[in-house]
Amino acid sequence: MAVTTAELVQLEEGSMEEQKMLFRMALEFTNISYRGELKDDKRKTILDNVSGRFLPGRLTAILGPSGAGKSSLLNILSGFKKHGVIGSVMVNGESLSDEAFHNKCVYIPQDIDLFEYLTVVEILNYAAELKMSSSSSEMVRKKKVNDIVNVLGLRRSMVTLVKHLSGGERKRLSIGMELITNPPIILLDEPTSGLDSVSALQLVSYIKSLAAEGRTIISVIHQPASNLFQLFDDLFLLSAGKCIYSGPISAMVSSFAEAGFNCPRYYNRADFALEVASTSNSAGIDLLVLKYNNSDTRRSIGENFNGRNNIGTPYRNTCLTVKSRRKYPVSQWKQFTVLLRRSLRSTSRDFFFAQLRVIAHIIVGFLLGIVFYDSGKDASSVMTNTAGIFFFNIFIFYGNSMPCTITFPLEAKAFVREHLNNWYSLEAYYLAKIFADLPLQFICPTLFVLIAYFLTGQPMEPFRFGMFWIMCLLLGAFAQTVGLLSGAAFDVQMATFFVPCLSIPAMLFSGFFVKSYEMPEFLQPLAYTSYFRYSMQGSLQGIYGYNRTDFPCSQIMCYYNRPGKFLKFMDTPEEGIELNIAAMLGFIVLFQVLLYMSLRKRLKIFR
Repeated sequence: MAVTTAELVQLEEGSMEEQKMLFRMALEFTNISYRGELKDDKRKTILDNVSGRFLPGRLTAILGPSGAGKSSLLNILSGFKKHGVIGSVMVNGESLSDEAFHNKCVYIPQDIDLFEYLTVVEILNYAAELKMSSSSSEMVRKKKVNDIVNVLGLRRSMVTLVKHLSGGERKRLSIGMELITNPPIILLDEPTSGLDSVSALQLVSYIKSLAAEGRTIISVIHQPASNLFQLFDDLFLLSAGKCIYSGPISAMVSSFAEAGFNCPRYYNRADFALEVASTSNSAGIDLLVLKYNNSDTRRSIGENFNGRNNIGTPYRNTCLTVKSRRKYPVSQWKQFTVLLRRSLRSTSRDFFFAQLRVIAHIIVGFLLGIVFYDSGKDASSVMTNTAGIFFFNIFIFYGNSMPCTITFPLEAKAFVREHLNNWYSLEAYYLAKIFADLPLQFICPTLFVLIAYFLTGQPMEPFRFGMFWIMCLLLGAFAQTVGLLSGAAFDVQMATFFVPCLSIPAMLFSGFFVKSYEMPEFLQPLAYTSYFRYSMQGSLQGIYGYNRTDFPCSQIMCYYNRPGKFLKFMDTPEEGIELNIAAMLGFIVLFQVLLYMSLRKRLKIFR
């Protein structure tokens, strides 16, 4: 009997009953305390012994005034923040490993950085390839993406670039990316911030429908309107790092009345809750803290309601029935190929990073070629030609390092969120970013050298051109690594400051301005730390070394009519370019290791 497409999809995804069983997961936390770092090694208590429990099928709002600890609590529950945290977080009464927890719980922060040069459907397709199991067929992945597009109302925007989406569409897309694997627990940090009232209501309505399917959804919300607030089932209210209410929204007003806080008639309950949380009535707040801010009341949310969302199945053993999964849904090789394709497509559409970069190399190649026109043909212009070669090196370095300084700062939040939500490994991302820039690292210096080399009248010998070209490629590759490293280790402002600070000493000790033998003895070893020294020496060896014949002199006398004599003056051996190539490769490897270590450190900082 032939199997239809719908039947095949259902076989791969599992029955609806099995999917709903996987959704039955309660998120429980006990005695969570967190102290943030201040200046002078002082610490401020942000969360103080907070406990609670969020049930499946319910949409819960975390509410509180600024500084109450809302986002900190969500970061701790998601596992994104661990340093300085005391307490426990459990799923269905069981403590899980980071790997198992991130397979069940996804976190969607307030500010989502998306790849602006990809379309909606492209982003969802890449997310499906990374998040869905390798055993899932392409047909299943496409159906999953199509269903998410329909559920979140993104059908009209499928082929729109992300940078052209509205705020509401971007928020829905960020949620849709995490819905690929049907996560049973979803944490959202202020999803309505920056949206107008209509878009905010529409977004929360979508989230409400997701919770109705059996998911556990918790959202930090900031001053919701009355019609928006009534869409939530439960409320977890924080005041100065302590819980003062944890339960159904319908019971909030009566609970506050028992503590002496009376809600005016026809008053927005969300505003009333915030006023209570910000009140100076310490006696009433103390009563609420005693009632809700301890581990004995952690089951208060959702226990006293009798709606159709109340799932009465015991929770403690449910998670034990979930099949174990490896750390990532797909192999490292699949992660690398998907991330590489995503980076290449995004980069190719980026005018500043790709197209303008190529154009700049062509224009500057012609500019330097005209300024130093035919300077390499005559012995009288040897020093002028060497100055031109030095400018070639400077432009290749800055032309390839500075654009790369913004790569990681622009993608940092997206990278951290995707990695911590269990999309891919650090190694796969690191290699994909390196390889994605290789085409530009080959095209840009090659176009520049082809133009500038011949306009400046360098020797028309393939061997010499090849040596000069290889040194320029290696310098460009090193420049890319420096740019990526500065962007990974610092923010954009510091990154743009770091590159010149690193290059100025390298230029000073390159041997072009001051020869190493002319320096004080204690400074001479520093010449060997200059990457410009090796790129310049390799370039000069390609042009003047390896027994090049004397070139013509148009003047009465040319002091450097013999190439060997000039190389001796420049403190450069006539042969041995392989040593300079090896030195440049060593610099590249060293800075690549530093780049990888910086990425690992950045992940730890976000924790």
